[in-house]
Amino acid sequence: MESHERTPSDILDLEVQLQLSEKRQIPVLNISWTISPDGSIQELRATMICIQHQRNICFRCNYNASFKKERNPQNQAWHFHYAEYPADPSTTYFVTAFNIPSPNIDGFPPEKSKHIFTPSCYDVAMKNHEKCQDANWNPNMSVCMINNDVVINFTTSANSLKYDVQLLICDNINTPMLNGTTIPQSNRSRISITFVQNNQLDLSVKYCVILQPYFPECHNYCLIREEVLNCSKKIGHVPMVFGFTVLSVLLFALGAALFVVCILGKVNRRILFNNDAQLLQPLKVLIVYSMDSTLFQNVVLNFAELLQSSNGIQIIIDMWQKRNIAEMGPAQWLASQKENADKVIIVCSKGAKMKWDAICHKTNLHQKMNSSEDMYSTALNIFCSDLQNGSHLHKYSIVHFDEISSAKDIPSIFSSCVKYCLGKDINKFYKDLHGASQNTSGKHAILMPYYNYKIQYNHKMKFPILELKHWQNINPI
Repeated sequence: MESHERTPSDILDLEVQLQLSEKRQIPVLNISWTISPDGSIQELRATMICIQHQRNICFRCNYNASFKKERNPQNQAWHFHYAEYPADPSTTYFVTAFNIPSPNIDGFPPEKSKHIFTPSCYDVAMKNHEKCQDANWNPNMSVCMINNDVVINFTTSANSLKYDVQLLICDNINTPMLNGTTIPQSNRSRISITFVQNNQLDLSVKYCVILQPYFPECHNYCLIREEVLNCSKKIGHVPMVFGFTVLSVLLFALGAALFVVCILGKVNRRILFNNDAQLLQPLKVLIVYSMDSTLFQNVVLNFAELLQSSNGIQIIIDMWQKRNIAEMGPAQWLASQKENADKVIIVCSKGAKMKWDAICHKTNLHQKMNSSEDMYSTALNIFCSDLQNGSHLHKYSIVHFDEISSAKDIPSIFSSCVKYCLGKDINKFYKDLHGASQNTSGKHAILMPYYNYKIQYNHKMKFPILELKHWQNINPI
């Protein structure tokens, strides 16, 4: 806050990279900066570094003595680095730096800034991070049926507190658990479990075993492992003559099938090609959300990436089409995408509810909002007629994330729409998308066969939701 007649020049350059620390081999941010090589370097006393993600952290790097020369002994600009700040997976960090003393009192310092997005737990740089224990754990699980009993084998981790093991039917969302048990903590040992089935299992049904670990960092949100019952062993002797008979019948059937394929190959190939051509179009899904914060936007983007990774889904979201929005304008772009989309998913949050209330009651918040900058408010104006007259309600789906919002955050205008609480309803949500894909004139790609999508959801959404929840606890509305 002291005024200075002479101050140093601004920082010449700032770089931020991810690297492993030398001692513990954990991921850290390597923040490096270069000092401008001019005479003002004699006035330089310190450099302030600020890192922002969940909260803003600043630290001051003091120089022990005044600089006597503009360049170092190698005749290069003075270069410094700080590589001790631990980095979390799948996190965006904003780093700023400025020199002290600063020429601006009660104003913004002349700072340099950089941002970096760290990779997920599946990147080799994150394998030693404590939050990635569950993602990097390989249980090497096997599931077999011997007689009518289900035998499960897996290797435990050194860090999981316990393991829940469940047997259930794969393709049924609300299937009851057929059998289950809890295994206490066991340090990297091989576990064998046998589920004795008193009732004969229907072999025409696909059965799955769910393995839920409980690591200290994720507890109930750890990545679930799932294995399909894929081998059957029965005790007893099959007569040799019967075996040869069965083999002969199979070989004869295979030869007949190959003959038919050779004769009708051209026709079949043509029919298959025509059917595939009709199934190439993906289901177009438009995602609309309120820009509450960068952390909430990160949650929505991870959700969009999760849906985009599913076969047969094409996601439309503003962050991926900034150029088209700039060329067309937000209102025209939204109107066009609404017409082209097969489904419109509206992500509700506390900010979405506040903006709807502001529009309804014409509060100061609504007067201050610039529709060109607030895509959600523009969407409400465009979708209003569809939502009120009910003619296109089947096209709209409302979602909210149970860890960071509630049903109370859903505006009243969406009262007639189908609603999903994620991740509790994630399997039902995907099942309805399957139905939407198959009920659109047969022109859309069939989505991947149904299975427990909660596994994918927990893995993709866990970290961004926990980051936002932590921020909400520190900054309650």
